[in-house]
Amino acid sequence: MKNEMNIGLIGIGSIAESSHIPNLKAAEGVKLAAVADVDLVRARDICQTYGIPRFFKTAEEMFGKTQLDAVMICTPNATHIPIAMKAAEKGIHVFMEKPIGTDVKEVENYLRFAKEKNVMTMVGMPHRFRRDAQILKKHASKGTFGNVYYVKARLFRRRGTPKGWFTNKALSGGGALMDIGVHVLDLAWWLIGRPEARSITGKTITGLGNYETDYVSSWESSNKQLNSGRIFDVDDFGAAWIRFENGAALSLETSWALNGEQDEGIGIDIFGDKGGASLMPLSIFTEEDGLLCKTQPVFEKNDPFKDEIEHFIKCIRTGAAPLVEGEDGVEVLKLLAGIYESSRLGKEIQCNEGRKDTC
Repeated sequence: MKNEMNIGLIGIGSIAESSHIPNLKAAEGVKLAAVADVDLVRARDICQTYGIPRFFKTAEEMFGKTQLDAVMICTPNATHIPIAMKAAEKGIHVFMEKPIGTDVKEVENYLRFAKEKNVMTMVGMPHRFRRDAQILKKHASKGTFGNVYYVKARLFRRRGTPKGWFTNKALSGGGALMDIGVHVLDLAWWLIGRPEARSITGKTITGLGNYETDYVSSWESSNKQLNSGRIFDVDDFGAAWIRFENGAALSLETSWALNGEQDEGIGIDIFGDKGGASLMPLSIFTEEDGLLCKTQPVFEKNDPFKDEIEHFIKCIRTGAAPLVEGEDGVEVLKLLAGIYESSRLGKEIQCNEGRKDTC
């Protein structure tokens, strides 16, 4: 690969403008060569604002008229895999925002094709790159907690339902569980070693729905063309109990909007027979010389989005496997699908009964 790496960006909503564009522009040896967005006026304005050479309306146009080494996909969830397939056909490495997609079989077909084409796939899970999470992962990997038997993971918002395509199931694949629950689930699952699921009990519901609470603001997609009809047919609350083959269990709770206290960030508690931990604030609980001990590591916070993007670039240059491979993305998607399926059926589902689209 030549020294300068050409990267394209597809879907230039708020996350792309606040994170991907500045971090790509700042990356050494990288050129943000083009952007694509269905809102061509916004694409043009973004290019003028940030000095990006070319803009297009579709991924096909971008791939046909620009020489790219990699692409970052920041479009609605249901479009991730169709765009990634087109990139893989051209031998272009792929980074896509979470979740990896909305259909397990579609994702698995893509991953097989990408492997045939020697295309690297990375999923955007920035919380794995947080310094406190990295410290916690090191403790878990070296056995500080011993046999982990229970994990609690949660993220609640009081009134934080996003507006735009997020509430349209045809575009998003789901609501709060797919939007923020995916972060919570992925981080907890990764911290305990990515165990294989045995069974899932899940509950998803539209609790508050399209509320009209006074004097509160909501985050809104920058693309006003998507879901202009303001469709709301997704969950805003999800909870699950997942049993793993190694004997551990995970409790997951997440919500865009509820009548209760709001969390300041992802909360994760790990309990093992030798020790335990909490993520916020980062605390390690052990027993030493017969005494209970609580340690709170001192560290400087980092910018996980910056580190995530730099990691993606480094993996392309070196050929190393990314921290969040496509295979991780599809396994988390299976867990999410299992939660939705359990909720739909109103019962626990088993993950060892030949199911290929869940668990």
